[in-house]
Amino acid sequence: MTDPGERGAPVRSSRRERRVQRLRERADGRQAAESAPRVRAAHFVFFHAQGERMFGPGVYELLVLVEETGSLLQAARTMHMSYSKAWRVTRRAEQHLGIELLSRQAGGPSGGGSVLTEEGRDLVRRFRAFVDEADDQLDELYLKHFGDAPFARPSPGPARDPGAGT
Repeated sequence: MTDPGERGAPVRSSRRERRVQRLRERADGRQAAESAPRVRAAHFVFFHAQGERMFGPGVYELLVLVEETGSLLQAARTMHMSYSKAWRVTRRAEQHLGIELLSRQAGGPSGGGSVLTEEGRDLVRRFRAFVDEADDQLDELYLKHFGDAPFARPSPGPARDPGAGT
């Protein structure tokens, strides 16, 4: 496995692309033998305190990457985010939630690192479960209210090139 900090390590170009890829993978996993609707509903889940967003997909992804890399710096770099911003959004979430999310590790020859606390791991696990359940509920509501709409029906066959003649 390649260390995310090494040159040549695969890094997707943006957070949005990674989120879209994960959404596609989840959708593919949930599709049964029948085809999925051509048009689907989507949502953006975040926690806020008095209208101020303080935990959502961005901070969640940052924490997942910290868990994978063992470093807030590497997680921030992977997301094309400055270390100071990563530190700031993590601290803001901790303050609003009243829990410690990260624990700094003592430095070795290559410096220190960060790991998720038990509370941080629990938050990541619960947030993922919450969003997955919200996705499922949204799919059900969409089919309930729009399932008979023409745009919600599966495509009749393989995808066609819209540039091809009509």
